[in-house]
Amino acid sequence: MADRAVMTVINENNEIMDVDVLFTFKNTATNVCYIVYTENTLDENGDTEVFASIFDPDDKTLTLHPIESEMEWALLESKLREYERNKEEGK
Repeated sequence: MADRAVMTVINENNEIMDVDVLFTFKNTATNVCYIVYTENTLDENGDTEVFASIFDPDDKTLTLHPIESEMEWALLESKLREYERNKEEGK
């Protein structure tokens, strides 16, 4: 697929993996940047597992940081629903 963005990460088991970046966005209210990505694995319900992290776009090593607040997770879930809607509509 032509618009596929891939990044290489080291997971919690120190394994090197390639993951597909679904999208990034910046929360203009908090000035925090997020990245949403997948390993293209399925969960127990057959849904694609999706992960999200905070990142600094100026960090050359792209260090990923955990998302810890419920408010941030709610925002991410909203953005993911929007992403899925746009994908279904072919946008």
